[in-house]
Amino acid sequence: MAARSVRVEVHGAKELRRAFRKAGGDVKDFRTVHREIAQDLAASARPMAPHGKTGRLAASVKGVGTVTKALITAGSPMVPYAGPIHFGWPTRPNPGRGWRGGPIAPNPFLYAAVDRRRDEVMNAYEQHVERICAEVERST
Repeated sequence: MAARSVRVEVHGAKELRRAFRKAGGDVKDFRTVHREIAQDLAASARPMAPHGKTGRLAASVKGVGTVTKALITAGSPMVPYAGPIHFGWPTRPNPGRGWRGGPIAPNPFLYAAVDRRRDEVMNAYEQHVERICAEVERST
């Protein structure tokens, strides 16, 4: 099953980074902001993940920040079932392929973690952006 991604866009983020660069700011500050937000959301999502026998799925939830986005991921080569657990798998069972058991119902724990904290995340992002802009203003 191919992994799907969900995107939450902040309209004007590209323009904000461009204006920030023109004002002499370092866009790498956005990486820090995005990393803090992503790690905070990942910490909220971990307890919501199914723990099963090993807890590997919950342990695989990570938050990563880049200059352009905050990203929360789940799964790894050791946890290839993260996608089917999160999005569901309606085609099981398939005895011809050796799949046993019934279909897997979706458990969108990552989405739930983001939805529960959406306003808090937006406020945190706004505060970080204002702080970064104030630093640029002071340095110019």
